[in-house]
Amino acid sequence: MELLCRICGEILQPDDDTGVCDCESCGSRQTYPMGYDSERLEIFNKARSLRQKTDFEGAEKLLVQLCAEVPDEPEGFWELVLCRCGIVYENGDSAVKVPVCRRASLTPVTEEVNYLTAIAYATDEQKAVYCREAAAIDVLRREFVERVGNGERYDVFICGSSSEKGESVASEIYDQLCEEGFSVFYAPKSIKEVSGRAGELYINAAINSAEALLVVCADPEGFAQPHMKSQWSRCASAVRKDGEKLLITCISGVSEGDIPEELSDYPVMDMEKLGFMAEVIRLIRRRDSGHSASARKAPEKLIRRMNIFLADEDFEAAEEYCDIILDASPECWQAHWARFLAYNGCRNNGDLLLEEVVESFASDYIEHFGYDFAEDDVFGAQLAQLLGDSPRKALEYAEDDEKLNLETVYERFVNAVRDAVFNREQENIETEEKQELEEMRRRHDEEEERKTAAENKKQAIRNRYITYAAVIFTVLIIICVKFSSILAGALIVIMIIVSVLVLGGLNRKD
Repeated sequence: MELLCRICGEILQPDDDTGVCDCESCGSRQTYPMGYDSERLEIFNKARSLRQKTDFEGAEKLLVQLCAEVPDEPEGFWELVLCRCGIVYENGDSAVKVPVCRRASLTPVTEEVNYLTAIAYATDEQKAVYCREAAAIDVLRREFVERVGNGERYDVFICGSSSEKGESVASEIYDQLCEEGFSVFYAPKSIKEVSGRAGELYINAAINSAEALLVVCADPEGFAQPHMKSQWSRCASAVRKDGEKLLITCISGVSEGDIPEELSDYPVMDMEKLGFMAEVIRLIRRRDSGHSASARKAPEKLIRRMNIFLADEDFEAAEEYCDIILDASPECWQAHWARFLAYNGCRNNGDLLLEEVVESFASDYIEHFGYDFAEDDVFGAQLAQLLGDSPRKALEYAEDDEKLNLETVYERFVNAVRDAVFNREQENIETEEKQELEEMRRRHDEEEERKTAAENKKQAIRNRYITYAAVIFTVLIIICVKFSSILAGALIVIMIIVSVLVLGGLNRKD
C-alpha cells in the first residue's frame, strides 16, 4: 500500500528507516508511519484524506482506532494533533501549500496529550520535525482563537473579582443562568485548564460574541484587581463599539461611588436586593427579544454524528457530542433527547419501549416512589422528576411536527412505564396473597399434625390402661370368687368407676 503526502496528497517514497523523508512532488520534509501494515496504512491514508477535506470528526474516529491498535506508532498521534487543531494544507500566495487552521483547540499543541505521546515514541529525526511543526501550528491556533474564539457563541459573559466572596456570587449567577438555558462564559468554569495568554484569547472571543455582559463585584477593591480591571475595561469597550450589547454591573457590599466611571453610565444592580436574579434574567431575555444566541441551530453534521454514535451503541461518544452541541446551542432539543437516550443505553426511540428498558424504569420508579399514585398527573410528575431535565428540555424546545412526534413518543413511554408499575403492583399483591394462603395452609397442616399426634398418644395411653385394668380385674375377680372377699368386690366396683372416668376422659375431644 502506498503512503500519501500529508500536504499535497501525492505518493511518498521513503528511502530509509528514520521516519522522515522529502516529498518529491511538493518538496516538503515530513514524517511518515513505519509501524502500519498495508491494511492499517489504507485506513491512515483515508483519515488523512478526510482531514484535508475538513471532516475532522471522521478522521479522528479512524485515527483513534489506529492508535489503539498500534499504540507505539507516533504518526497516528501526530495526525490526531492536526485534526484537533483543524489543520489543512492550502495554496498560499505562491504555489507552495501552507498549513491553515480551521478550528481551535483549547490546549496548546505542546501540552496536547497526543503530541506528547507522539514525541515519546518518535525517532530523533521525527521529534525534530514534530517540534518545528508544533511551534508553527500553535501560532496558527492562537491567531485563530483571537480572531473567532473557540467557535462558541455565548449569550452572557461574566467577569468577577478573585476574592472568595466574589468568586462565590459569580459562580452562583453562572449556575442560575445556565439553568435558565443561557449559554454563559465565566472563565473559572468555562476554561479551567487554560490560563495566561491562551486564556485571554478565549476571554476576548467570549466578550465579542456575548449579547449580555455582567460585571460582578463583591468587595470595594475588586474593581481595581488587575485581571478584573482588564476584563471590565474590555466589556465597556465592547459595549461602546456595539450599542446593542447589554452591560450590567452587579454589586454586593459595594457603594455606587466605588464603581468606575466607565461603568457608571450602565445599569447597576444590588445583588442583595430581593428579586435581583429574576430582574437580571428579565433584562437579558428582553435584550434577546426571545432569540438568544444559543437558539441557533446546532450544525447538522454534529447531530448526524451524534445519531451515528447512538446507533453504534457508542453511548459515551454520543454523550460527548451532546455536550458539544449543547455548549453551542443549549436549546437544541435533539441533543437533549439524545443525551437522555444515551444515558439510558438506548439507540433510538424504539429501544426506549423495549420490555427490559421499561421494566428498568419501572423498578427505579418503585424504588423512589413505591406503588402509590392516585392519578396520571401525579405519576407523570414523579416520573419526570426521576428522568431528569433532558426529556423536559427536549419537549420544551422542540417545535411543530417535531414537538408532536416527540410528545407522542414520550407519552407512549410514560404509559408503558405506568402499565409496568401497575403490573408489578398486581404481581406483588398476588404474591402476598399466595404467601398468606401458604401460611394459612402451613398452620392448618401443623394443627392437624398436632391433633393426630395427641390422638395417637391418647390411644396409646388407652391401650396400656385397658391392658393393666384387665389384669387387675382378673386378679380381683379370682380373689373375690375363691376367697369370697368383700374387699376384692369393693375394689372391683371402684376399678369399674375409675375405668369409666379414665376412658371417658381419654375419649373426650380437645
